[in-house]
Amino acid sequence: MMGVSLLAALASIGVASATSPVPFTMADEVSVSAVSTFTSTGPLCASGTFVDDVALLAIARSAQARSGRGSVLIRSVYTCDDGSGTFVMVKHLTLTFTDTGFADTGPVEILGGTGAYAGVTGHGSTSGGTNARSGLGGGTTTGLVQLG
Repeated sequence: MMGVSLLAALASIGVASATSPVPFTMADEVSVSAVSTFTSTGPLCASGTFVDDVALLAIARSAQARSGRGSVLIRSVYTCDDGSGTFVMVKHLTLTFTDTGFADTGPVEILGGTGAYAGVTGHGSTSGGTNARSGLGGGTTTGLVQLG
């Protein structure tokens, strides 16, 4: 009997410590010459700034010269305004180039961070665009996130 009670206790600990994925929505505003910002709903912080890995963005520019479409992998680090931490989002975007800039769409993955987001994981999809002349753009990301 003691073994059964121990197993039941261990099982309840495992269930209690696991968190369920929660939906989130994020809107971002991108600026080539200023700080890029975001707002979010769900378990992520309400607002903050982010920085894209600019070295990977060069792939998009070379793709434009060859065709009207391209792919790019971007690693973004989001910093929460409330000081609760940072989180990392990897975006695998398909770009469609136009006369004024490009539209983008693709899957995203959230892969950890710092502070309250040290063990965060998640996935979703994003879509948006950028005006090449102004350097301004934005998009919307939706998905599920699980805090560690």
